[in-house]
Amino acid sequence: MIITAIFLLYGYLCRFAGLYFFWESKSIGWVLFFVTLIFFLLDRIKKEEARKGKAIGEKIGIGVQVIVIITKCVIFIAVPYSDTYAKAEEYIRANHAIQSETGAIKDIFFVPYGNMSEQHTADGFASRADMHFVVKGADKYLDLNLLMGKDVDTDWEIIVNE
Repeated sequence: MIITAIFLLYGYLCRFAGLYFFWESKSIGWVLFFVTLIFFLLDRIKKEEARKGKAIGEKIGIGVQVIVIITKCVIFIAVPYSDTYAKAEEYIRANHAIQSETGAIKDIFFVPYGNMSEQHTADGFASRADMHFVVKGADKYLDLNLLMGKDVDTDWEIIVNE
């Protein structure tokens, strides 16, 4: 629990204080939080079983947390190989407003938050994506949220840059 708290506190502190080192700690801290929650629930199950209780809620909680962690891992691994990610990275690297804020872009870190959806229309499928990144520049780092869209027979486009 202490390591989780350190990662989370540092993740928020580095943004608040303008420290441009290890901004990924916030994302790692939230994953560690879910893992810590699993261990906490496992401990509660042991205590309930010692009292001859059932601990159904704790078992459901562990199942939900495992699904969340696995989903985040799959997204973190798969999305960087998608057309959506390629278009987002191209946009970030070519955007002069982002570069003027961060300096020359050194790295782009994908944060597995947000969502993607696909909607069936009469003409085919339309897709939307909400993607989060940490853009690491030479001068400054930036948390970036891109809302993207793709209509039938079109390429991915940036709808909103927040």
